[in-house]
Amino acid sequence: MALGQHIQRPRPTRAAATGHGRIVLWGDSLAWEARGPFTHVATLDGDEVLDRTWPGTAICDYVADMRTQIRDWHPTVAVLSFSGNGFTPCMRGRDPLTAYREDASTAVALLRAAGVQVRLVVSPPRRGQPVDSDGLTDLGRVYRDVAAANPGTQVSYAGFAVTVDGQWSATLPCSAPEPCNTAGTVTVRAPDGTHFCPDPDTPPVPTANLVDCPVYSPGAERFGLAIAVSLGLSLDGLLPARE
Repeated sequence: MALGQHIQRPRPTRAAATGHGRIVLWGDSLAWEARGPFTHVATLDGDEVLDRTWPGTAICDYVADMRTQIRDWHPTVAVLSFSGNGFTPCMRGRDPLTAYREDASTAVALLRAAGVQVRLVVSPPRRGQPVDSDGLTDLGRVYRDVAAANPGTQVSYAGFAVTVDGQWSATLPCSAPEPCNTAGTVTVRAPDGTHFCPDPDTPPVPTANLVDCPVYSPGAERFGLAIAVSLGLSLDGLLPARE
């Protein structure tokens, strides 16, 4: 199966088509883990990337920041990569799915009014999290609905890059550039079943002392590259397709 099989390749945005775009990546811990590979590809394509990711956050934590970046940084593309956290004050007392639907709609309306193209990233499920026949979680379906109702907004199915047709998996067959184990696989999910870092001695994020994964993280790389591909950015051989 090729990595890009489940990754939407939209009509090129200004950032993806010509380079020199201005991409903001807003997201939680999964986006934070994947920010390096994503930024690497985007900058190779000539785009600027503003990293606004932090573990444990939700969309509602960034609405004020979106207004600030629209005013001061003038982004052309916004990537919203949130997996459903409900830890922060703006989520307290709210039904999670209703909150994410409302907040995604608010963010999209704000960004689109400023002419910003929006990508809503479907994150991979946690271990044991149900998905439907399309491989989508409840939150993934929310993002699909919000995107369908808003021109200039598309879904990035990047989470599929670290799953088996949307189903959680700890390992996947390796691709040519990746260091394979003797079984021909790589570990794409962390021991906690949620994150990506395969190192058993690295505490799950978020933590008080936040550190990058000290070992190669295939899941983080695949997720970050898949987000980039969904924007129309070119990998140029960085990750050959696995047939």
